[in-house]
Amino acid sequence: MGGIAIIINPISGGGGHRRDAGDARAAIARQAVAAARRDAEVVVTRAAGHGAELARRFVAQQADLVIAWGGDGTLNEVAGPVIGTTTAFGIVRAGSGEGLARSLRVPRDPALALAAALAGPLASMDVGYFGDRHFLNVAGIGFDAAVGAAFNRRKRRGLFGYFTTTLTMIAGYAPQQYQVTLGGDQIAGRCFLIGFANGPQYGGNLQLSGSANPQDGWLDAVVIGEGSPLKQLWRTRHLLKGVNRSSAGIRHARVQTASVTGDRLVCHVDGEPFETSGRAQVRIVPGALRVSGAAGLSPRRDE
Repeated sequence: MGGIAIIINPISGGGGHRRDAGDARAAIARQAVAAARRDAEVVVTRAAGHGAELARRFVAQQADLVIAWGGDGTLNEVAGPVIGTTTAFGIVRAGSGEGLARSLRVPRDPALALAAALAGPLASMDVGYFGDRHFLNVAGIGFDAAVGAAFNRRKRRGLFGYFTTTLTMIAGYAPQQYQVTLGGDQIAGRCFLIGFANGPQYGGNLQLSGSANPQDGWLDAVVIGEGSPLKQLWRTRHLLKGVNRSSAGIRHARVQTASVTGDRLVCHVDGEPFETSGRAQVRIVPGALRVSGAAGLSPRRDE
């Protein structure tokens, strides 16, 4: 009953290619736990899906806190069983873009991030859903999901690799036909990208919407229409500035529910790609995840 668990992805981030990365991260975790005078079970994942399996076990044991060490995909996986429970969620960042960790202002240094998660305070954050898949930070359909799928096939990761993959693909990407419902508004046509932001950061300081707030009960929706590669590159300058207003070829809206319909939906949740078809429902569940030690979240009175 109770207790703390730290779940480590040994291959995420720039240092994940080293054979000793898992052991090194586990040693840092144990040192942080000892420094905080706490007890914790430290576990290194063995394969995709193992993080969720471990999190389910710890939640079933009514753990007080589950800390995930990894990139956005790892955080999404481990958080799944924690959402909607009394177990709190902590973050140690180790990814290529680290969109969620950047949005929540988690310290870059693992020891500091662990100390913050172990000390608190607790705050509640919203969780988005794309169909039955949850997302903590960003979900998307179209170009960003296609880039994510290509990036995941690379043997070596890193932010530089993500940018080069993006630039390589932008010239040959063909926007697909979609029917998009944003609240009460309808959009029909070929779209380059359809994104839903719970937090502002895509990762690497790129912002889908600078006004997105994971505690306001809304998703920031961004729809980019079709256009030439040069036009799309020009439009993506908004991602460097965090612009949150509509302009030529770019539609912004704040929604609590939305839907996207298409014959082929190439999608991602928190950077993890998948494909579906037909109609996909998008929604937000306010305050569904309790997070410990994130400076970018405001503690609520009931926490």
